Amino acid sequence: MSERWHEWRKVLTTHGVRMTPQREAILRYLAQARSHPTAAEVYQAVKATYPHVSRATVYNTLNLMSRLGLIVELRRQEGAVRYETNLAPHANLICLRCGQVVDVDMPLHLSLPQDVDFQVQSVRVDVYGYCATCRRKPTPSRNREERDHEPRRT
Repeated sequence: MSERWHEWRKVLTTHGVRMTPQREAILRYLAQARSHPTAAEVYQAVKATYPHVSRATVYNTLNLMSRLGLIVELRRQEGAVRYETNLAPHANLICLRCGQVVDVDMPLHLSLPQDVDFQVQSVRVDVYGYCATCRRKPTPSRNREERDHEPRRT
């Protein structure tokens, strides 16, 4: 198992969470995920191995992991919540049309002026645009999220 899986398991058991086979499968799936899965995607993946897993177990585990800072919810104005499992510094490239989120490793060092008394805990960079697949498709009428991220004309 991955180092991430072991770390998550340790944190959850420290918080009194019973590690059932279903929860273990959820952690395994998230630890190997390179995408930013929705709860429905996690449920479908785990259900393939554990047909009796409940949606509640998946949602409750994701919510708990989010509250404990093990994963991060990526909320969009439209569409399902996706879960960020890579907490290392990086940027998220977010397609405004299909919602795909891709991690790009890049140095994200934030240097604040000395007169600013603020302790940074995390930095999140979201870059909005269009993935290659969506750029090749004919342009339909744009959704609200696309319009919200258009450059303002002055």
